[in-house]
Amino acid sequence: MSVWSAGLLRSARGRRRGRTDGRRFLLRRAVPGHLGLARARVERAWLAAGLLKVPLRPPWAGYVHVHVKMDLLYGLVWLLTVLLEGISGQGVYAPPTVRIVHSGLACNIEEERYSERVYTIREGETLELTCLVTGHPRPQIRWTKTAGSASDRFQDSSVFNETLRITNIQRHQGGRYYCKAENGLGSPAIKSIRVDVYYLDDPVVTVHQSIGEAKEQFYYERTVFLRCVANSNPPVRYSWRRGQEVLLQGSDKGVEIYEPFFTQGETKILKLKNLRPQDYANYSCIASVRNVCNIPDKMVSFRLSNKTASPSIKLLVDDPIVVNPGEAITLVCVTTGGEPAPSLTWVRSFGTLPEKTVLNGGTLTIPAITSDDAGTYSCIANNNVGNPAKKSTNIIVRALKKGRFWITPDPYHKDDNIQIGREVKISCQVEAVPSEELTFSWFKNGRPLRSSERMVITQTDPDVSPGTTNLDIIDLKFTDFGTYTCVASLKGGGISDISIDVNISSSTDPPAVEPAFLEIRQGQDRSVTMSCRVLRAYPIRVLTYEWRLGNKLLRTGQFDSQEYTEYPVKSLSNENYGVYNCSIINEAGAGRCSFLVTGKAYAPEFYYDTYNPVWQNRHRVYSYSLQWTQMNPDAVDRIVAYRLGIRQAGQQRWWEQEIKINGNIQKGELITYNLTELIKPEAYEVRLTPLTKFGEGDSTIRVIKYSAPVNPHLREFHCGFEDGNICLFTQDDTDNFDWTKQSTATRNTKYTPNTGPNADRSGSKEGFYMYIETSRPRLEGEKARLLSPVFSIAPKNPYGPTNTAYCFSFFYHMYGQHIGVLNVYLRLKGQTTIENPLWSSSGNKGQRWNEAHVNIYPITSFQLIFEGIRGPGIEGDIAIDDVSIAEGECAKQDLATKNSVDGAVGILVHIWLFPVIVLISILSPRR
Repeated sequence: MSVWSAGLLRSARGRRRGRTDGRRFLLRRAVPGHLGLARARVERAWLAAGLLKVPLRPPWAGYVHVHVKMDLLYGLVWLLTVLLEGISGQGVYAPPTVRIVHSGLACNIEEERYSERVYTIREGETLELTCLVTGHPRPQIRWTKTAGSASDRFQDSSVFNETLRITNIQRHQGGRYYCKAENGLGSPAIKSIRVDVYYLDDPVVTVHQSIGEAKEQFYYERTVFLRCVANSNPPVRYSWRRGQEVLLQGSDKGVEIYEPFFTQGETKILKLKNLRPQDYANYSCIASVRNVCNIPDKMVSFRLSNKTASPSIKLLVDDPIVVNPGEAITLVCVTTGGEPAPSLTWVRSFGTLPEKTVLNGGTLTIPAITSDDAGTYSCIANNNVGNPAKKSTNIIVRALKKGRFWITPDPYHKDDNIQIGREVKISCQVEAVPSEELTFSWFKNGRPLRSSERMVITQTDPDVSPGTTNLDIIDLKFTDFGTYTCVASLKGGGISDISIDVNISSSTDPPAVEPAFLEIRQGQDRSVTMSCRVLRAYPIRVLTYEWRLGNKLLRTGQFDSQEYTEYPVKSLSNENYGVYNCSIINEAGAGRCSFLVTGKAYAPEFYYDTYNPVWQNRHRVYSYSLQWTQMNPDAVDRIVAYRLGIRQAGQQRWWEQEIKINGNIQKGELITYNLTELIKPEAYEVRLTPLTKFGEGDSTIRVIKYSAPVNPHLREFHCGFEDGNICLFTQDDTDNFDWTKQSTATRNTKYTPNTGPNADRSGSKEGFYMYIETSRPRLEGEKARLLSPVFSIAPKNPYGPTNTAYCFSFFYHMYGQHIGVLNVYLRLKGQTTIENPLWSSSGNKGQRWNEAHVNIYPITSFQLIFEGIRGPGIEGDIAIDDVSIAEGECAKQDLATKNSVDGAVGILVHIWLFPVIVLISILSPRR
């Protein structure tokens, strides 16, 4: 017996129960005893919402006291529960939810730079975004991106993976990234995050004079402009130097520094008015983004002299140049002036230079030229003085390509047909370069054809349809049927001719039908009807059909006016399952519809949202709670069992066992089976196949892996926010801004004074804590929410709740005249919309760390939420540190002395909330 077979041989009791985590229940059909179940459910919902008063003492000290006795109403609650259970019937099927998390830390940016959450990253680094989804069936994930600005066109580079990873990210890859999750239920879930890529290019200095450059030289007593430009994000700041002297506006009467209005923030101009002898010097432009993302400053220099002049060039080639494919061509460009010496570059009007291009200074050589290499080539000389000089030539490569033909009337796409006695026109078109050298010849069955009264050869006006010739056949005769050939060639030879063959004959069209193939799943003793429809056929007359099951002929007939034929099966049996073929026939051929009628069950759908599937965790082995639903369980016969196969990853042999199923499986019903004695930390491949009286259905395979939960059975948890993943705390996507990880040593020097901690809770300047920054652009009342990981509690039995007490404590810092509110909430598993207030404090508490202790009594897995609310001003930073959870109640002296005055929060039971809570207790498990 294998190490996991003990789990497979267990009784299937309870495996078709609802979720055992307290989120969903399936009511049994029997009525007696369910009044207590309804009452227990309502009490659990009230306890989760904080509407039951629970004394601060162990759970075994007594029952929960409720001030209002409502036994009669409990009975009504039970009736309402039964009614809504019958109406819902969706089980664990749930639409998708999604949130985006990122790895790494954002660059430090100035507060006024953003009005939304932006993930900033330096160009060349690695961007990694992860899309976390829930939902059943397992949602399909798709990453898409919009460009960085409205002027850019939409980019749809889809990635179907949970993690989007871009190595060596470039500036054009910045923008808003969307994660879309959908599983066919409800609307797709979509979340987005904006990525801002920071960079700084080398600056470029260009020189211009005020009265033009006709003389190609800068004379004395002229005004000169030095323009410095650098591409960057964020905007660049410029500074100028002359030699070692820093030039500032107003420091020299002969110097003016300004930014053009139309390029505000992008260009800095140094204006030298009426050149003086001291103005002939070395000038340096320094571009800086203030060390954002650790991007260093960059500098460029230019030497201005009385010989400075713009460039001029000359091309030593003809224009245009006409060549045959395969020839080599050389273009020569030389400079005729310019100081400093210009640099020469070759560019192509469309696209880049061919890869085989050889460049040597101003000489460009293209060996073995092809048609793809044709186009306009330009030589550009540039020395950053004045405008670049440019000379161009056009290369024409002789070619014939893309021959096509068409016939009028068109026998392939219209009901009209080629008939004796009618006129037929054959048109032939070829792309030729150069077009003026193109000539055509016509042949019939290989013999030359000349224009005559009945066969007229013409050439279309090049302005209307270039490169086109026509053959008009007047009064088509039987002897005119045959193969016509159009031959295109270029004068002078050297290029292969293009031949196009056209066959003229009477034509027919076999029937086109639908569906070509259709799978039909249906249980035994049920009926099914198959229908095969004719889309088109020529000739339409004499259409017959025949139905077959395999090789057995079932029915034949002839079409009258209808466009389809049907074949019904009134009661399916083993003999009726198989492949049905319907053939629809005319004189041109046959079209076929195929139907696969089967009783195979659909594949099961594994449930991936199980809370802590590793439900037993011993030293060397673990147990896994495998859960699934059945796709379309009513489509075929009742599923009597599942064949479960399992094998260790990398192994070949499957171990198999059948899991018996009693009764009918409902749509959305969650089925659970526990795999035991699995070896740590091995992964296993699991295969699940439904079985009906028809036989095996479709199988589904998944991989299960051992991964210890953050707190598999919570005993003690402590987080000082020192590690990189901040103890798996996450930011809430529904709030207005985020909590920030901070230490005094790494704090921005421009931080707001008179608020926030001057050290972490232990007094260390190097230690970290989490805080909310309330400076601009934050507004009063905006919220930042920090979510803890989900903590699991150890149940007393596999299916029952527990009332274990835990002591939850943390340190908080609330110093500043504009302090708002710090709230702490408890969220229980399955209650995504209900958050129970645990603790709250507001106002200035002084420049010190305070400690809070609260007893909590979760009945299932839970999560803690820290909510910071911004006060009326910027001096309102709130911080937390050293969050702890320990099993057992807090010491009485801690509760008495260290909780704030406005600490533990209680909520009174209001009778008007009763109907709302009842509905929530019944409906909240369904998503």
